[in-house]
Amino acid sequence: MPRRTHHKRAGKLGGEATKARHGDDGYYQRIGALGGKRTMELHGEQYDQIRQHAGESTRARYGRAHYRKLAARSARQRQGQNELRDHAIQHMLDDGWKIPTIISLTWEDLPRLDNYLNNGLAEYLERERPDSHCDHLFVSRSGKPLGLANTYAVMKRYRERHRE
Repeated sequence: MPRRTHHKRAGKLGGEATKARHGDDGYYQRIGALGGKRTMELHGEQYDQIRQHAGESTRARYGRAHYRKLAARSARQRQGQNELRDHAIQHMLDDGWKIPTIISLTWEDLPRLDNYLNNGLAEYLERERPDSHCDHLFVSRSGKPLGLANTYAVMKRYRERHRE
């Protein structure tokens, strides 16, 4: 077992044993938070200087282009997480639906969307849609209803990625 995994597992077991022995009323978490506050009171200015210096040296070492590449890769990964949702929405757009109508659809509307279930909607609902208390069919990764302006932007990027 790798050393890091072993220490992480041992720490978790130790924490569970402490909670079992002394209860889990948040006591140790409050003590830990106080320790962090006290450390920052004593050494906060020093930590700020170290963090600033570390950021400068990292930026000098890798350059801005490196961070732009990381940001672009992260954006692509996030966009890919909603691929099924965006695909289902695009099918509806292709049939003449308008985005405001699509993003306002709820579970009650599902019976009249029968023909879209085979075009990706069912797959989105089963595999990709996050658990949410929201009644809307199409939601963000956080489970909130999609916003109008953001949905226009997302679908524009989706079409650009899938140009033929």
